Amino acid sequence: MPSSRRRRSMGLVAASLAALIGLTACSSNGSTDTSAAASGDSLVTAWPSDVSTLDPGNVSTDQDKELTMNIYQRLLEYDFTTDANGSQVWTGLDAKASLAESYELTGTSAIFHLRTDVTFYPSGNPLTADDVLFSFQRSMALGGSTDFSNGGLQQPSQFSVVDEHTFKMDFTDVAGTPVEATPTLIATMRFPNFGIVDSKVATEHATADDPNANEWLRSNAVGTGPYYIDTRTPGQELTLKAVPNLWSGEPAYKTVTVRVVNNGNIASLVRSGQVNVGLFGLTQKDLNDLSTAGLTVDHQATPDFIHLQLAEDSGPFADEKVRQAVATVLPYQDMVDNIFFGRAERSLSYVNLKAPGYDEAWGMYQTDVAGAKTLMAEAGNPKIDVPLQYSNAEPAYEDMAILIQSSLKQIGITVTLQPQTPAAMFNLILQRATAKAGDELTEPQMVMFNLSIYLDDPKSPVSFYSRSGGALNYPRHSDPAFDAIADANQFTAPGPGREQAYVDLQQQAASDASFIPMIVTGRTVVVSKGITGIAYSPEIGVRYWMLTPQA
Repeated sequence: MPSSRRRRSMGLVAASLAALIGLTACSSNGSTDTSAAASGDSLVTAWPSDVSTLDPGNVSTDQDKELTMNIYQRLLEYDFTTDANGSQVWTGLDAKASLAESYELTGTSAIFHLRTDVTFYPSGNPLTADDVLFSFQRSMALGGSTDFSNGGLQQPSQFSVVDEHTFKMDFTDVAGTPVEATPTLIATMRFPNFGIVDSKVATEHATADDPNANEWLRSNAVGTGPYYIDTRTPGQELTLKAVPNLWSGEPAYKTVTVRVVNNGNIASLVRSGQVNVGLFGLTQKDLNDLSTAGLTVDHQATPDFIHLQLAEDSGPFADEKVRQAVATVLPYQDMVDNIFFGRAERSLSYVNLKAPGYDEAWGMYQTDVAGAKTLMAEAGNPKIDVPLQYSNAEPAYEDMAILIQSSLKQIGITVTLQPQTPAAMFNLILQRATAKAGDELTEPQMVMFNLSIYLDDPKSPVSFYSRSGGALNYPRHSDPAFDAIADANQFTAPGPGREQAYVDLQQQAASDASFIPMIVTGRTVVVSKGITGIAYSPEIGVRYWMLTPQA
């Protein structure tokens, strides 16, 4: 499933910490002292913007996701393995018990057996199946239908309480036909937006106009932990404290302070030792400088993608030869080497690398200017002048756009760069992808988009990007035969036949070339020396409770 970076609400809150930016912590020889913030049982991190909500069922931004995964727990959690650096890396579709002590897949249902030793904080209310039912039904009502539907959950009636500590889900396809319960369906329960809410406290704040307490939960947190919000000054700072006597064990770092710096220089705060965990707001140059300064700069190939989409239903990219020429001339390795300094790799599919059925289908395109010119000649050498719209969220996107502009010029395509806000980019793509017959479409053009795919299952990107009516099918790719194969395999159990079907679909999409994967950026986290245990999963965010002091 795509990450929140594709959603509309950005909810940025203005604040200033200019006094912090001016502070330094240098040793007498002029080198940076990064040790102070790494001592004791406290962490400090910084965000470029505040959260837009505290409600796990309505998260929008990356900061929302990071917060909710630390103050709410889910039925299931990712399974992690430890790498050579001590970092924790997710193992694909595997799920391990969390609030659900165990679960079983039987027929078309999943039955979750809840732990009996879990309480919400600070209410002390015990976790029950009613809390799970309340959380999922309100999340579906809040607009989480895409996440649920992708996991075989189409209607609130598919959730049910068996008894106080037993919860059941019944799975169907989008038409309502029961489908087999499989690991790929329950894997969605690991997502941050499926955090379980204290239903008793929430309903105390419900009203006739707001029966699910949506307004109250936007600014109040009622989870099981591992942390709770101790203090918060919106737009400036929040402090998390470890939930005492936590069922899963208390984290090594008992206090986490989050500073909202807006236009502040997060790299300076990390370098000076005032911040000891950094993920957001760091450029590739910042990462190089922080590594040189002695900070731990840890990178993993998480499924964070940057891709190009070409409108194929009309206009200059309706000719497949032109689209293939674009895919052939793009400077993939230059982007990896000169923009991301090797902290990235070329993307060869829109499917996650760990997904069963992943295929390097777009490997058919290698940077070949002469080959691209031949394809353009076969298309009649059309003179094309189009805008390229892309997010202005990071300097790297601008650098990529400039390289694309320069490369396409070699084959007679003139590109005008048009940076957009992340919210505007998502709206642009969504508007075109979901337009109905007769709706006015945006001018045919190309877009560069960045996105994370949460699920290590090929059904998500195939359905989103290439299926008719897909939520992010900006090119408006439409092929009834393609759709039929995608529909037939979306909810089937894993196996060789399903994997081969998705390999075939990736190869068809690659040949079509309306969607062109370019870069897997992955994720880079910076921590002060002495901190280990950085956890990586498809969703962006740091799990503070998994960080530990190095032995």
